[in-house]
Amino acid sequence: MIEFWLILLVGIYSLYLLASIRSKDIATLVAGRKCKQSEVQLLDQTVHQTKISLSRDQSNQWRVWREYRFEFSADGQLRLHGRIILLGQQVELIDLEPFTTIIN
Repeated sequence: MIEFWLILLVGIYSLYLLASIRSKDIATLVAGRKCKQSEVQLLDQTVHQTKISLSRDQSNQWRVWREYRFEFSADGQLRLHGRIILLGQQVELIDLEPFTTIIN
């Protein structure tokens, strides 16, 4: 009986890890697209998760709510911050810190 619960626990944890990896991939892709669209550079080519919780979506189903942060630069020197919020696999918010573009 203990083996059953152990296998079940490992299976659930594996599904959680796969969903976390997929969510991070989505957030990294979205951050890259947003930076390209805004003509800024995504620094370190990655995002990092800062918050996680459960929340209900528009159809009142429970989903994992994740907040990711990333850094970008408009001039190549100053590091600015952005954030992405995912509810399940759906992007809820993309936010970039205000910046100014220098034209030579």
